Amino acid sequence: MTRLRPIPDDQMTPEVRTEWESLARWRKPQADGQIGGPFDTWLRSPEMSNQMRRFGGFLWERTSLDRGIVEFAIGVASVYWQSNYEWNAHGPRAVEYGIPQAVADELLAGKKPTTDRNDINVAYDVCQALLEGKALSTALYDRAIAEFGERGLVELCGTIGFYTQVAFTLRAFDVEPTEGQPRPFAPPPEA
Repeated sequence: MTRLRPIPDDQMTPEVRTEWESLARWRKPQADGQIGGPFDTWLRSPEMSNQMRRFGGFLWERTSLDRGIVEFAIGVASVYWQSNYEWNAHGPRAVEYGIPQAVADELLAGKKPTTDRNDINVAYDVCQALLEGKALSTALYDRAIAEFGERGLVELCGTIGFYTQVAFTLRAFDVEPTEGQPRPFAPPPEA
C-alpha cells in the first residue's frame, strides 16, 4: 500500500481497534500491522468496513450462484477496472472453482471468453453490459433469468457492484500487489 501507512496503536479509536481486531482474527496481519487488500483503507471508516465485510461475506459464502461464477464475475470486474490486486486474489480462484483456465486467460487478455458453458457466457454478457453503463436488453435479461433466476441475477449485480467499489478503493489508495506478485495491468493515468 503506497498511500496509507498503518494506523499507529496509540492513534486507533476504540471503533478502529475493534474493527482491526475483528479483521485480524480473519486475516493474518503483516509484520507492519497492515491487513492487506481494501481492508486497511476501509479501517479509516470502521463502520463502513464492518458493513462492507458483512456484504462481502455474503457474496463469498452464501450466494445462490455457483462459486466459480462469482469468482469469474469478480474477474470480469477486475479486468474492466484494471485492478491488479483484485485479479490476483480472484482470477486464480475462478479456475480453482471450475472456470476453465482458457476462459480466465482470455478474460485477462481483454477478450470475450469462448466457451460453450452458458453460465459463463451469460455472466460475462451481464457483467460487461452493467460495467459499460448499459441496461440489460430484454433478450439478455431473459437469458440471465433462465440461467440464474431472479435471485441469482440480483446477486450477480451485487457482486459486480461490490467489486467495482473494491476496485475503486484499491485505485484511490494505490493498493497494488506486493513486490514479486503479478501486475498484469499498467497503472492507470492520473486525473
